[in-house]
Amino acid sequence: MTGRQQLCRLVADKPETRDWSVMGGVVEKPVQVPAPAPAPASPAPASPAPTPTLTPTAVAERALAAHPGVLDAAVVPAGEGVGALVVLDEMSTALEVREDLRASLLAAGLEAEPAVLPVVRLPAPPLGTFEELAAEAAESGGAEVSRYEAPDAGPEADLAGRLAGFLGLPRVGALDDFVELGGDSLVAVAFLHAVQEAYDVPLGVVELFTAGTVRGIARLLAARPAAAPQVA
Repeated sequence: MTGRQQLCRLVADKPETRDWSVMGGVVEKPVQVPAPAPAPASPAPASPAPTPTLTPTAVAERALAAHPGVLDAAVVPAGEGVGALVVLDEMSTALEVREDLRASLLAAGLEAEPAVLPVVRLPAPPLGTFEELAAEAAESGGAEVSRYEAPDAGPEADLAGRLAGFLGLPRVGALDDFVELGGDSLVAVAFLHAVQEAYDVPLGVVELFTAGTVRGIARLLAARPAAAPQVA
């Protein structure tokens, strides 16, 4: 047996060397090619953070805190709507704040109707409900609540629509005060001229300011026999 044959026999007899080869009398160990490493698993997409639920109270508190005409405020339970006690500066009105609150609620996708009670200072807690606070204010002769009341069908609705157009407002409630809405003598003259053409009833500027509201103007029209509504 040659030396090469003996070397091959030696290599073949050992289990750990059976895969080796003999090249020119030199034993060569086979090159071990490492298996490719598994690709790292892609991280699972992160779940989106839950969107905080906007409540009418939270939206109202944020809007009141940012309102330039509100010096202090508190939001309290008010049935299905939002009740706000506000301390106002000299240039702002409860009606203005109420409509600004409504705009903020609508922008947040909420339909809650706000009511605003102007006060000189916020009462000490616990505050109670808005209805209780409004009743206490009425008993003590305090300011009245600014609350939207939809006009009745007919002359009230027509007058409210006309007045909203002259004032550039999205809506006018039946009990909203003309002056608090931003009305002045120039608006009064233009509005009354349109009313006279539509109803064939003359009304004076003093009567408009005395009546104060859409409901009051509608009652003036109804009390005059010559009234002949020409509502489009």
